[in-house]
Amino acid sequence: MRLGLYILASIILMAMVGIFIYTFNPNEYSHNFYGVYVTLPVALWVIMPMFLLMVASVIHMMFYGTKNFFRFKKWEKDSNNLNNALYWSLLNEPKAHKFNLPRLKESASLLQVSNLKVNGTVDGVSEKIQSALNIISEIDKGECVNFKEKKLAKVLSDDNPLVIKNHLNCLDKDEPFIEEVLQQKDKYDKEVFNKALHKFSNSATFFKARKYSKVFNRESFITLIGRVTRDNDLGLTQSILDEFINDLSGELKCSDFLFVANITKKQLSPDENLKLFKGYDAKYPKAQTAYLYLLFDYEMIEKAGDYLDEHDADEFIRFRALYDLKKEHKKYKITDLMNIKHICNDV
Repeated sequence: MRLGLYILASIILMAMVGIFIYTFNPNEYSHNFYGVYVTLPVALWVIMPMFLLMVASVIHMMFYGTKNFFRFKKWEKDSNNLNNALYWSLLNEPKAHKFNLPRLKESASLLQVSNLKVNGTVDGVSEKIQSALNIISEIDKGECVNFKEKKLAKVLSDDNPLVIKNHLNCLDKDEPFIEEVLQQKDKYDKEVFNKALHKFSNSATFFKARKYSKVFNRESFITLIGRVTRDNDLGLTQSILDEFINDLSGELKCSDFLFVANITKKQLSPDENLKLFKGYDAKYPKAQTAYLYLLFDYEMIEKAGDYLDEHDADEFIRFRALYDLKKEHKKYKITDLMNIKHICNDV
């Protein structure tokens, strides 16, 4: 019962009882309270205990009402905290939340260190939790979610699995995002960067890729240069090639230099190509085989012999055997006697 209604009902009851008694006995009655005589109508003496009971009841209800009010506030606050804890755990970003009720604290504190995964659809959840479920659903479908619009960009950590998966989705949906990842390599997960570099090397020209040469790796460089054809050089020039080779010299293998040599054969004259790889031969030990290969391929047998004489007898064994054979049978080509894939002994 509401407090105001209770007080009103009590007053009406006391008035009815008082009037009823007064009609039977309108006389007064005096009582000595420690030497003080109090004289009141009999009706008032009768309803006085009722009034005291009402006051005591009101005080009782106010006390427990106040107590329940604060307890409800704790429940309400804990309910909001639980809702927030579930929200962040769904987004794989668990956060610490303070709970007031001991029973709830015993179990809900687990959410501070837990990531939740939902299988299937859920109905009847709060609007906030539903927003988290919608984000997860969109990412699982391969959509690119704009975390800035949802005010989550500065809240979710870079190593959050949802963030990483969303970045991978964005690489497929948003082409400018690819270069954004390349420009801020340290900001993104390694898997995201590798995918961005792979997609970029499969579509970019050397003109465009030149400014990212320092973030290229061996695999992406081979992919990029492997797209060069006789009809489309992708903007490849000797100066750009020199930049890539210099930046990747520590990663490139003997077979990579051979691969590049066969690509540049499509774009450069024999003299230009030999000059280019003679320079690489002097700077990069793993380019020696590629230079020697070009000498044989261009039928520069005497220069190949001079090059072999400049090195120890236990080096370039296969080429030495080929050199001896070529001196006797000039009609043979290097490709007839040697598989380019097996020339190098990459470790």
